[in-house]
Amino acid sequence: NGTGPFVFNEIFTDSREEFSKNALFIALKGEKFNGEDFVDGVFKKGGSCALVSWDFLDSHDISAYSDKIVIAVEDAVSALGNIAKFYLSRFDLKKKIAVTGSCGKTATKEMAYAVFCLKYGTEKVLKNDYNYNNLIGVPKAILRLNKNYEYLILEIGTNKKGEIKKLSEIISPDVGAITNIGRSHLLEFKNTEGVFEEKKELAVALSHKKDAFLILNADDEILSEEYKHKNFPGVNIISFGFGKQTGITPDIQCSKVDKINGETGKALIELSFKGRKYSANINFYGMHLISDMLCALSIAAACGIDIETGLKAMEGFMLPAGRMQTIFNNADGYIIVNDSYNSNPDSLKAALYYIKTDYAGKKKILVLGDMLELGDSAESEHIEMGRNAADAADFIFYKGNYSDYITKGLGEKGFKGKFFIIENKDAFKDAFKKLDKKNSVVLVKGSRGMKLEEYFEEIPKK
Repeated sequence: NGTGPFVFNEIFTDSREEFSKNALFIALKGEKFNGEDFVDGVFKKGGSCALVSWDFLDSHDISAYSDKIVIAVEDAVSALGNIAKFYLSRFDLKKKIAVTGSCGKTATKEMAYAVFCLKYGTEKVLKNDYNYNNLIGVPKAILRLNKNYEYLILEIGTNKKGEIKKLSEIISPDVGAITNIGRSHLLEFKNTEGVFEEKKELAVALSHKKDAFLILNADDEILSEEYKHKNFPGVNIISFGFGKQTGITPDIQCSKVDKINGETGKALIELSFKGRKYSANINFYGMHLISDMLCALSIAAACGIDIETGLKAMEGFMLPAGRMQTIFNNADGYIIVNDSYNSNPDSLKAALYYIKTDYAGKKKILVLGDMLELGDSAESEHIEMGRNAADAADFIFYKGNYSDYITKGLGEKGFKGKFFIIENKDAFKDAFKKLDKKNSVVLVKGSRGMKLEEYFEEIPKK
């Protein structure tokens, strides 16, 4: 209106949120939503400014918003990222950390966050919540920064080529970690080599920073080969692992894992770093989870945090909901291992190994769902799922479109248990209720779209 620039002190993307007069509404578009449909409603609620795509100008009469500000851009998601990048540049943080990988990103990020909070206090450390790790979730986390924070720990994910590069450019991390390279999002990346090429963009970003650290899983077949051939120039590397699979002795090496109590999932571990040995009782069990912990300890070490502090944080660490979460049904005498947040071939194999070894003396019930976004590999990977599940289950409940391939894999391995197809929630609940579950463990695992957690009253809804 000619009186001066519009200064906004708040950004929001959900029109249902409360907002101030000086808030900027960014109208994001997705496969299932279009924020531009809600611009008019935001203005009627008192909003002053909206960021939209050029298409909005073609489809709306903006003369109706003569007292408002409409900013048009080519892509609102990219604009959100650019704003976050600029906002982040205004802070002189001590360390910016990015974590990626096919499995274990969220657990690793949460573990690292616990270590940093123990060392510096929660008021000094910011992370992205849950698995909000994409080109929307990461910028929104960055925009929560204030002058009190000194450390930023962000999980970054991808299901489209180029996303890790874009996220790395937004963050410009000082420390980057790759938990592993596995068979995830094969619909987009085709194979594990394609997955690696995408994840490698984090290492490329680190190579542009002075004194940057790259954290690598020495047990991972692809990462270890790249490490051996020195294919990560210009960065300091800290490797982690058990040191039994690839011939590489990791910098942080776990040499012993003993289960303390199968009911509580605690473990006694021994590890070494820089010639010193350490031992601790940690609040979880499972080799894949301990690998995530080693990654988190490596991140902390790269930032100057001692191993003792890291292990102390792990003594009381609680796993995120939906990720190997142990829930006890004392009335009926069974345990639920809720790993329902997502599933891919590698994480499923790890979960099956966990219940097979950690709960060897119990009856095993699997509640499984489709593994999505596997592209041309979907049929073969679900056959392999059946093969892997055959000796790890007494009963299998299955939801999804690949049941024929599961049963083919089960048949190849001579599965002797019972297989049920989940037709609907009520039918499942009825069949599950009739099952004798005393002294059993129930693994719940499927891709996010399966929403298997909704089938169990015992699993918290949030």
